[in-house]
Amino acid sequence: MTESTVKRTLFRHPLAAVGGALFLAGGALFLVLLMLDFSAGYDNPYGALVTFIGAPFIVTVGFALFLLSIYVQVRAARKEGKKVRFNLSIDPTDPAYMRNLWLFLGLSAGLILLVAYSGSRAYEATDSNAFCGTTCHQVMEPQYVTYQHSAHARVHCVECHIGPGASFYVRSKVDGIRQLFATALNTYSRPIETPVHNLRPAQETCEGCHWPQQFYGDKLVTRTYYRTEEENPAWTISLMLKIGGGNPRTGRQEGIHWHMLTENRVEYIAMDEKRQTIGWIRSVDINGDTTIYRNTEVDSVDESSVEHEIRRFDCMDCHNRPSHSFQPPATALNLALSTRKISPELPYIRQVGLDLLNEEYEEKAGALQAIATGLHQYYDDDYPEIARDKQELIAQAVAELQSIYGQNFFPEMATDYRVRENNLSHFVNDGCFRCHSETMQDGEGISVPHDCRTCHEIIAQGPSENLSELDQQLIGLDFVHPEDIDEEWKESKCTECHTPDSGY
Repeated sequence: MTESTVKRTLFRHPLAAVGGALFLAGGALFLVLLMLDFSAGYDNPYGALVTFIGAPFIVTVGFALFLLSIYVQVRAARKEGKKVRFNLSIDPTDPAYMRNLWLFLGLSAGLILLVAYSGSRAYEATDSNAFCGTTCHQVMEPQYVTYQHSAHARVHCVECHIGPGASFYVRSKVDGIRQLFATALNTYSRPIETPVHNLRPAQETCEGCHWPQQFYGDKLVTRTYYRTEEENPAWTISLMLKIGGGNPRTGRQEGIHWHMLTENRVEYIAMDEKRQTIGWIRSVDINGDTTIYRNTEVDSVDESSVEHEIRRFDCMDCHNRPSHSFQPPATALNLALSTRKISPELPYIRQVGLDLLNEEYEEKAGALQAIATGLHQYYDDDYPEIARDKQELIAQAVAELQSIYGQNFFPEMATDYRVRENNLSHFVNDGCFRCHSETMQDGEGISVPHDCRTCHEIIAQGPSENLSELDQQLIGLDFVHPEDIDEEWKESKCTECHTPDSGY
């Protein structure tokens, strides 16, 4: 007995209508997002998730449903001893076909409008910095909050953390899967480990905007510090920073950014994960002359050993917190006092504020309450007249201390300046002195230059906020420490007193 053949239209089954509609909608979404991607002007690796994963997924689901509808119809026909031959003709005499055709057309129109709108909004969402900072709120809160108060707050996160190109995009996605599981299973470290070892070279990100060959000349920087005494006395210092780099006027290579000129090459071996202890340096200058420096305070380093990574020095080795700077309490307090967001009229406000900010708290809400209670309690107990007559100034100081804490301290993630070293200085963290130290010596015992005037000249300093009242000298002054420590500052690193634990 032979099977009879039955002609069927492809859209006779409802699954075919749904699958076909999804197929068309996914294709339309892909085209819309592809046009957005091409017109964006820069790569958006997270937006590519929607374009090249989300839209194709919808297309695949639609096609799978369409195939399933064919399978269901063929199987049903075989049970009846029939053979199905499909065609794409329109059959207005078949009620089931017409019903499903209208279902297909209606779903297609509705889904195309829906996915075009929602897909473009999803693309915009992944293109935003908030996507990076708030998707995993508690985990990324320290990074997102500090980013919003940084000099790079208008630079998209992905431009530095991923940048253009397929290789780092793939790496970021693989690492993103790991991070997703760590977040879902609550196995991520607190604090998040730094530095980011798979970050692409700064020459491929930072130098898209910053060009070392065009860094030259000096930069005047003035800082006002306040001492931990009852009157909160000020001490101001003006430094002429030798920015340097490649001077197009003279052709000289000079100053701090000498390190980053392509004609020079500086490489190093770090002895710890955070790259704070440097054991070995190799410097190759424009003439090809090579000098090896070794740290006399660490065990001998074999640069040929696979155990030691030789890293080329780049922007991130000094500017390691370009967008996520966690200010030490004293730095934030100095700024607040100089701008009068906190009044120096409040006795010992710098010391009390420093202690309150540096206290260990379990969570942020409790910390903010403890800061308010602690400051009011201090003046109630030790300066009752101030507590009575300067209530407005105390309330203003409480608000500013809470703001400083909120922007720089994240107890739930065990993250603040104490675990986020800032190498762009030698205050609280060794920074420059990791390499520029008398212990870093070449084969002849000559150390890496570490005199203060290697990087800057002091042109004004003294106990006042008013520059006109300070000792000034354009050719440079010898440093005078605000406290009378004799010549100790010449023999010791700043960080032997200005420690992370002290916060100043």
